[in-house]
Amino acid sequence: MSTSDFLSKPYTVRLEKLLSNGCSLAHVDGMAVFVPYGIPGEEVQIEITESKKGYLMGRIMGIIDSSPDRVIPPCRLFGRCGGCTLQHIGYSRQLELKREMLAEALSRTGHIEAPPVKVHPSEPYGYRVRVQLHPAPGGGAGFMASSSNTVLKASSCNTCCPGLNRLLAGGGAGAVTAGGLDIKERTTFFAPDGEQVFSAAAGNQTLDIAVKGKVLKASPQCFFQSNRAMFEKMLTVLDSMVTGGGTYLDLYSGIGVPGIFFQDRFQQLIFVEESPVSARYGALNTGLYLNCRFFNMRCEDWTKSKRRCNKADTVFADPPRTGLSSAVRQYLAKLKAKKLFYLSCNFVTLARDLGELVRSGYQIDSFDMFDFYPQTADMECLVGVSYGS
Repeated sequence: MSTSDFLSKPYTVRLEKLLSNGCSLAHVDGMAVFVPYGIPGEEVQIEITESKKGYLMGRIMGIIDSSPDRVIPPCRLFGRCGGCTLQHIGYSRQLELKREMLAEALSRTGHIEAPPVKVHPSEPYGYRVRVQLHPAPGGGAGFMASSSNTVLKASSCNTCCPGLNRLLAGGGAGAVTAGGLDIKERTTFFAPDGEQVFSAAAGNQTLDIAVKGKVLKASPQCFFQSNRAMFEKMLTVLDSMVTGGGTYLDLYSGIGVPGIFFQDRFQQLIFVEESPVSARYGALNTGLYLNCRFFNMRCEDWTKSKRRCNKADTVFADPPRTGLSSAVRQYLAKLKAKKLFYLSCNFVTLARDLGELVRSGYQIDSFDMFDFYPQTADMECLVGVSYGS
């Protein structure tokens, strides 16, 4: 049967599991169907809306057997905005589903058994201190619609902190006009304390950000975690596990966090960051200490250069969503670090990388999942591994 034969026909299906894109998986005549805004376990009537290569997209027409975890989404844009995908699911069930997705990824992609995972919940709403906004038709700003290039104008966002919501509502010094938020292109806004908002489009501003007793230099143009409370909780957990030693290596180090918090525990600390903006501030933050060295280089290039270190007591790696590149994975396999901490925002690439690290001789010691992004299928995982212990 051609996939086009499925289009615009109603089907009754049982939703099976949550996928990394926030959809639930179902099957129709052996074809995988991705169904947005469902909950695994529900029986629903769907219409096939689109045929993709290898799978179909479906839309819920009616719910026959509703999950007890289904709740009323608080956001009026939910279902149209491309940001949140899970507001229709009670928060405790969201965490259970994320744990299940993680275990499956470790098994299917990493070919390793899921270790015990400690889950750290977040405040379900009001947590976001960093956001990208797009100019909306007719003025103001908003978010991209789901599976579309359309911008949905927004006057508030349930996941955003008070400062960002005042910005969306039309208030906030220097960021708005009398007619409301006025931006010409996609712009990042950052409210480090949840109240005062800074724009990445306003030039290279230097901000002083207090984090766990240290004042760090940064810019709105630098990457900074969007869930400030969970970021600090992650640092607290990591702090309890980093002991110290000769060399500490921080790959994809951004502005120097978290390595700068362990400056007094190691003889030398090495930081590697590709972004020129983040590296500038990382060099400022770590330059206060004689035992810190900062390299503005691609991690892949650094691992092949004469500047690389061939021995490290502790490594911390916080790569982008693509995970560790092949070159970095090979480097870490040869490095045989006593302790390696891997912070990941993509559990699928994390599973791939962990599988390779385990097969090269590392073993998993700890696994913490921090829910940095409630109402979405994303999560942040901190995994501690060691070599030969």
